[in-house]
Amino acid sequence: MNLRRTVAISRKVLRSLRHDRRTVAFLVLMPIFMIAIFGYTFGGEVKDVEVYVVDLDEGVGPVDLSDLIVAHLRDDSSLRVVQVIRTSDGYADPLAYGREKVSEGKAWGCIAFPANFTSDMVSFSPGNSSQADAATVTLYLDGSNYNIVQTVTAAVRSSISQVLAQDLDVVQPVSVEQDMVYGEGRGFLDTFAPGVISLAVMMVTFMISIISFIHERTTGTLARLLSTPVTEGEVVGGYALAFGLIGLVQSGVVLATALLLFDVQVEGSLARVLLTVFLLGVGMQGLGFLLSANARTEFQAVQFIPIILFPSILLSGVFWPLESVPEVLRPISYLLPLTYAVDGARSVMVRGWGLQEIWPDLAVLLLFAVAMLVLSVVLMRRR
Repeated sequence: MNLRRTVAISRKVLRSLRHDRRTVAFLVLMPIFMIAIFGYTFGGEVKDVEVYVVDLDEGVGPVDLSDLIVAHLRDDSSLRVVQVIRTSDGYADPLAYGREKVSEGKAWGCIAFPANFTSDMVSFSPGNSSQADAATVTLYLDGSNYNIVQTVTAAVRSSISQVLAQDLDVVQPVSVEQDMVYGEGRGFLDTFAPGVISLAVMMVTFMISIISFIHERTTGTLARLLSTPVTEGEVVGGYALAFGLIGLVQSGVVLATALLLFDVQVEGSLARVLLTVFLLGVGMQGLGFLLSANARTEFQAVQFIPIILFPSILLSGVFWPLESVPEVLRPISYLLPLTYAVDGARSVMVRGWGLQEIWPDLAVLLLFAVAMLVLSVVLMRRR
């Protein structure tokens, strides 16, 4: 190997990069972007999980232990107590009301204290073999997100421990029972699978479309196609249909694998899951076309891939709930189409929801897909 020729080739490559300002910016800024996203995301804790509290505790004289526990729950940054429902509030069935809020998706959980909670705590005798626990707190939980369930349960246990140890200086065995409104008997993979399916469809359709468009443009295939009676709208529509079908096939393969190998359960309709990922795939194909139009080479086109994928993977709720995303980054989460695809697919697969419940997610995905396709047609006509 001739060292001088090798160095000459290296100098040629570096000179070409020097004249490509976009690539230079990518090489400098992308590592900063990645470490910032990873640092903020992995450093974040689950916060502001919305819960209701049903406090039926009648207390014993001036003592009301449930009030002390609720006060600690309010101070816990991982939870946000939306409402405390008491017997005096006039609800016909407070427990049913609190559970309904979880069923409607308006809260992740409902913490219920029975009427005799303080009484059972005060009268508890450690030597009485008939009493396993001093009292019982029931958690009505939305089990569609495994991390949220663990967060709510841990916060309740911690608040009870603080009241007993710090405020009362006693140790009483309190039972914390989980009543799953959704996700009964589900494991981590059941709540993880919808996010993986959506992510797989997004990655494949976006990466293939952005590379495919720039390749056809640089080779002249797209120009020759547009010289025929075919219109710009037909070209974009054809690509959208093709990549949407690719996404459907891929999601079907991933879903079948999850069902057969990992025994993932699906409560709702598989057709609704496929509809959700189809809309995501169409929208990402349109986004790929738009971004590829701003690249002169395949190398420049590839630079857009991590810019889109990294925030989507980390901030859309695939691996962690949105409540764990730092507040400074959370607005970005609601701008990512993958966020709505994950929420829609998870709501169908774990909660068993239908079109009436997931229509907001579908509406956002449909709007995103239409906007990307329309902008793609407009851009193609201008060019």
